[in-house]
Amino acid sequence: MTTNSSSPKQSNFWSRRKKKRLDAMENTIPSRTGKFRVRRFKPRRKEIKLVHLLPNLLTCFNVACGVSSIIYGIEGKYEIAAMLILLAAFFDLIDGKVARLFGSSSSYGLQLDSLADVISFGVAPPVLMHTILYKDLDRLGLSMVLVYTLCTALRLARYNVQAALVQKRDHFVGLPCPVPACFIAALVLVCHDYFGPVETILPQAVLRTGIHVGLVVLACLMVSTIRYPDLSSWQVKKRNIYQHTVFIVLILCVTVLIVKIVILSFAMVFIASGPLGAIREFYKRPYTEPADEAGVDASDEPDEESALEVNRK
Repeated sequence: MTTNSSSPKQSNFWSRRKKKRLDAMENTIPSRTGKFRVRRFKPRRKEIKLVHLLPNLLTCFNVACGVSSIIYGIEGKYEIAAMLILLAAFFDLIDGKVARLFGSSSSYGLQLDSLADVISFGVAPPVLMHTILYKDLDRLGLSMVLVYTLCTALRLARYNVQAALVQKRDHFVGLPCPVPACFIAALVLVCHDYFGPVETILPQAVLRTGIHVGLVVLACLMVSTIRYPDLSSWQVKKRNIYQHTVFIVLILCVTVLIVKIVILSFAMVFIASGPLGAIREFYKRPYTEPADEAGVDASDEPDEESALEVNRK
């Protein structure tokens, strides 16, 4: 005779477990047609605020200024083209700051910003110089435009790769492309305000040679490995905040009075800071004497006295 040893608690446990299994199988019971009923997946919509689109909108303004600068430069309105390049540099300066302010930084914005920089700072400045120097299409002028544009594209491609690998930086590798673009635009505006049109300042041969050499040097600096300081990473001590504030206010007052000369001077100083810093670092390196042909220094060879002392021991 068998006895049932299961208690009421165990029976309740097994009944609850069976009920859970039946509830779980409700969605997988085959229908009359022999197919399983599957719940439709409804993805959740991720809504973002309209202000998060502001950085990309500023980058689009950057593109618009670059394209407009190219068109005005071809039409012969050099001052308007130069001012549009400076306006594009302003939009490029604030779009990253706005993206970090609202927490809307993304890889999409980084790629869009690089494409905008190729147009505004890689195509517009050399096209402006080409239209000033050459009234018609010239092979030498075309090569100048191609060299500058290709070096700008290579520099931006390297920047995107480094930005994806390195989170924090305190310097740029190579000359940032907005700086030479601002230098070219400010140079055109200063020459027009104080010396007349750029094409009438010097003889054509001297002017063409100087501008060609200058653009090639700027292009080489952009693709070089020379380090340039990142001004946004500079930090000041709290006790010197007042002095730095007064200094910045004075600079802004001077900038309002002679904005074109200030931009030109700042661009020249920044461009020269890279090679000068590289030269200073080169001379700061400790001097190491070259080894002899055998690869062993003569001072490392044991002399006779030391050999005798070793034998005595």
